[in-house]
Amino acid sequence: MKHTILILLISALLTSNTFAFQGKVVHISDGDTITVIHDGNKEKIRLYGIDTPEIKQSFGIEAKNFTYAMVYHKYVIMLSLLQQIVMVVQ
Repeated sequence: MKHTILILLISALLTSNTFAFQGKVVHISDGDTITVIHDGNKEKIRLYGIDTPEIKQSFGIEAKNFTYAMVYHKYVIMLSLLQQIVMVVQ
């Protein structure tokens, strides 16, 4: 059921004014900034709607470690809808 909803969401997003690319997460800058490599290019992505402390702030390292555990070395799909990027972890 979870995958069906995800597929429907992706289908709905792709039929509107969107662009998408798939890539591998190769770097975590902090809790809300990642680097994705696709087609040989590195793209620095700021995660929309997520605001975490910077590395030198309280809980900054914990925020980075959480993001690392969730997406590092995983393939993700980046979707842009009306200038907002949505990430789907595969």
